[in-house]
Amino acid sequence: MRAVEFDGVEHQVAALAQQNARALPSLRVVLCSSMGTTDPKPAPFKGGSVLFWKLNAEAFLLGSGLGSTIVKPCGLSSGEAGMHGLGVSHNDALPSPGTFLVARADVARVMREAVIERSAGLRFGLCNDPGAKVPADLPKLLQEARWPWQAR
Repeated sequence: MRAVEFDGVEHQVAALAQQNARALPSLRVVLCSSMGTTDPKPAPFKGGSVLFWKLNAEAFLLGSGLGSTIVKPCGLSSGEAGMHGLGVSHNDALPSPGTFLVARADVARVMREAVIERSAGLRFGLCNDPGAKVPADLPKLLQEARWPWQAR
């Protein structure tokens, strides 16, 4: 688990930074982690010890000096993108009651938008949100993912 979830991220970030040292302030990395990394002892069916390594990768990336966005999806499902509203949250809270899944295709759309928008300084949970607009306004969703004190 460590080799993939932490060491792999560390090596990728190091290679990117070393090959682009002059452009470091302009580099962006978007990482797909997992909701649940703030649970100190997650049950195996909630991710188990793999979440420890994902949290370490998040911390490494945030401290790397690269502009980063960390997307932490709740349970993943298959299916088409844009079929459900999306909600964001912090600290592993669900965006609304009864939301536990998000389509992999929607996670990919949000990550793509983070690249297009050149987002940085974001770390947020992503789930389906039955009360949200369908399809999601992705630039607005990334703005909603900011903490209240972050520039919008």
